[in-house]
Amino acid sequence: MLLAIDIGNSNITIGVFEDETLLFKAKISAQSERSADEYAALLYDLLRLHGTGGITACILSSVVPTLTGLVETAAHTVTNAQILRVGPGIRTGFRIRIDDPSQLGGDLVADTLAALTDYGPPFVLIDAGTVTTIAAVDRTRTYLGGCIIPGLRRSAGLLRETAALLPPIDLANQKPDCLGRNSTDAMRSGLLLGSAMIIDGFIERYSALPDMDHAKSIATGGSAQLVTACCSRKIIQDADLTLKGLRYLYEGSRKSR
Repeated sequence: MLLAIDIGNSNITIGVFEDETLLFKAKISAQSERSADEYAALLYDLLRLHGTGGITACILSSVVPTLTGLVETAAHTVTNAQILRVGPGIRTGFRIRIDDPSQLGGDLVADTLAALTDYGPPFVLIDAGTVTTIAAVDRTRTYLGGCIIPGLRRSAGLLRETAALLPPIDLANQKPDCLGRNSTDAMRSGLLLGSAMIIDGFIERYSALPDMDHAKSIATGGSAQLVTACCSRKIIQDADLTLKGLRYLYEGSRKSR
């Protein structure tokens, strides 16, 4: 069985695969104050809870350098498996056309490979988490680049921090009106519709690039459904995209050895 770990700024997502089947996935909060032993205890309890012992391999991606070593040590302690870390030199299966390909986060590498494998190019990729990344992958399987905007929930928190009179709001299960008639509705409209307009706008621009005609749009991440619910374009939702991509990266690396 393969243990896949994706370390993000807010959460650490864990999945266990048996061949192609995702047996379970779980999230724990990403806290740099925890020790490797604490992460090992959490990971051990999760694996035992879901009855998934016998881990033989592990792949890990991280966008939080301070947590990478801690979680890697924890995973090795619990599983005694060799850890494959997503980074420079790993076989991706696609071209990366940015100034420094090593700067592309492991989560986006995994997202891109999973989208290429499961949906095919070209596509616009939306990864909505602590930040929202919107990227373009063209018909030649080339990651062209993208943009980064503040994540929806962090944007909501920033509004409250910077404006004392603004109230807390619930973004879930609320359809916004573009004309907010009170502070709560105006905030909800600005956050949800504003994010949707940004995404729609980038999809339109990316779709006009060479080799991007008829591009699909694919979204993943903890806030993906919230962020894209008000978009005017059809967007495929795939909550397991990153974990599936990590499995594909592991399989590709194993075949290349």
